Amino acid sequence: ADCDGDGVTNGDEVTNGTDPYNNPGDTDGDGIDDDVEINNGTDETNPCDPAQAAGYVGYDGTNAIWQAADCDGDGVTNGDEVTNGTDPYNNPGDTDGDGIDDDVEINNGTDPNDPCDPFRNSCIASLEVTKIANPFGTSLGDRIEYIIEVENTGDVVLTNVSLIDTFEDVLGNTLTLTEVPTFDQSDLNSIEGTLLVGEIATYYSSFIITQQAINAGGVSNSIEASGYNSFFGTVIDVSDDGDDTDGNILDDPTVTELGCLIVVNEFSPNGDSIGDTLLINCINNYPNNKIEVYNRWGNIVYEKRGYRNDDAWDGTSNGRVTINSKERLPDGTYYYILDLGNGSKPKVGWLYINR
Repeated sequence: ADCDGDGVTNGDEVTNGTDPYNNPGDTDGDGIDDDVEINNGTDETNPCDPAQAAGYVGYDGTNAIWQAADCDGDGVTNGDEVTNGTDPYNNPGDTDGDGIDDDVEINNGTDPNDPCDPFRNSCIASLEVTKIANPFGTSLGDRIEYIIEVENTGDVVLTNVSLIDTFEDVLGNTLTLTEVPTFDQSDLNSIEGTLLVGEIATYYSSFIITQQAINAGGVSNSIEASGYNSFFGTVIDVSDDGDDTDGNILDDPTVTELGCLIVVNEFSPNGDSIGDTLLINCINNYPNNKIEVYNRWGNIVYEKRGYRNDDAWDGTSNGRVTINSKERLPDGTYYYILDLGNGSKPKVGWLYINR
């Protein structure tokens, strides 16, 4: 029989030297009566013997011995763990890798998911934004798709992540995107507006090419991304175009050249009114331009400041060193240098006169 109802038979109590008619209670508050612990060979005065499984709730949370113990060895007493809502028998480890167990951080009021809390002085907050253009053609009505990646390159979680898009033609005139930047996903599955350390969020936008964009010769697109951290405040980055071979790897606008400034390489000044002159798309947008044309021996055969398509070259020489100045140039290949007069690098290429 078990006359004191403590889970140990009268015979075992006699063998153990305990009183079969008296339940002594639970001295250490671990939820196991003393007689049972003695019978099982565990210590009835040690609330952590035996060690309980994670989630065990059979303990007496009001027992002073149990409250003062630290059964999972994480530096937080059992009583504080109950107060904090953590498991006194389970050490969850160090989620953010800052050398402080999660339970200790929770007990101290710091963030167990933030490696810079509480070690702020060794951490930074930063963003890196890249915007890449993927044009499906460069003519009127074609579509340019933009892929925007915003990466948290710092050591802290960022919230309130937002984008400001600046979209212009290459002459600096404002354009409007057909589809504004729209959030797609984050590679660590954060919701829109939140970036964990090292996380990349992807956005998409698009533009249907307009006549204004073609007349200007291209479009330029930049993104300013910002994010917030309670310790560091707001951090900002302006997008790069993802091309580190163009001599600019920081804050480099994403430029897409369109149908302008294309030199029609072959023309036939034969008087049939079809392709009789040298045409350069959109050259009228660059009034300070200058063009020089050379023959194969390097002699200049034509030059013009302020070249315009409504006064285009018909293949007649006006070169300074050409013997047959004012005469029609013969069939053949010639070479040009086109300076737009806007500080950009001159364009060079070849022409073919076919009479």
